[in-house]
Amino acid sequence: MTGLWRGRVRGGSATRKKPIVGRTNEDTVLCRAIDGVIGVFDGIGSYSEARLASQIARQICTEPLRAIDKHKYASLDDALMAVGKVLLAAQEGVTELQRQYPEAGDGGTTATIVKLWQQNADAPIVALFANIGDSRLYCWRAKERRLVRLTNDDSVLRSWREQGWIDDATQEEITNLIDGYTGAEPLPPAAQEAWDQRNTICAWLGMPDITFALGAVELAPGDRLVATSDGIHDNLTTNEMARIISKPHVEDAREIAVNLVDVAQAIAAQDGSPRAKPDDMTAAVLLIDR
Repeated sequence: MTGLWRGRVRGGSATRKKPIVGRTNEDTVLCRAIDGVIGVFDGIGSYSEARLASQIARQICTEPLRAIDKHKYASLDDALMAVGKVLLAAQEGVTELQRQYPEAGDGGTTATIVKLWQQNADAPIVALFANIGDSRLYCWRAKERRLVRLTNDDSVLRSWREQGWIDDATQEEITNLIDGYTGAEPLPPAAQEAWDQRNTICAWLGMPDITFALGAVELAPGDRLVATSDGIHDNLTTNEMARIISKPHVEDAREIAVNLVDVAQAIAAQDGSPRAKPDDMTAAVLLIDR
């Protein structure tokens, strides 16, 4: 594919609050297809501080991500570092909220942010992304017909790996077991422990001395980028997400996002479902035209 990505990308998003009367959504979504930008932010802490933190993070990230197109970066690494600086600016904004308004407590937010980028018109389209917490980024590979998870959660598994209890391969294996778990078969002990602690994270915007992940992935015609909060991927297995994201007759990005939220919400409401987790649910989607 040659030519700049603008005009070849469509986007859409959907978000829905957990079914608690009197509460609004603590997730916040960013979706600007015209700028090649999506993001998902999932507030952490008590209700009011979590909501504020996710809103502030989105507000701070929006313009700098859009502005990346205005700069002529010498390399992909330079452009990727610019995305990392956007996340660091959001970190500063959330911690400034804590400093200025102590009554807001120590609320924070997860974040997954994405910016489409090309070195020049003849270069491939690249998705630059930064991630912290347990919001996620996926890519549906149209040619391979495969859903690829591009991020790793800052979960108990990361803590185990950093303490030397498991290696990278074991972390990936356990994550895949959890992501495919339907309750039909028991999980191995380590995977069961990780499943039981899947709502615990070890990194988020607003905590001191953050660490976060940066990544870049080349995109091909027909590929689909999907950012989700944990209300989506905790309720849906990887196979269920792939089925929804990959439907060839669905070419509207917002429809894909709405379908993810609808099915996740239906599973969350099922009595006895091992994956059922009432939560705020958010998805943002970018489609690369064929």
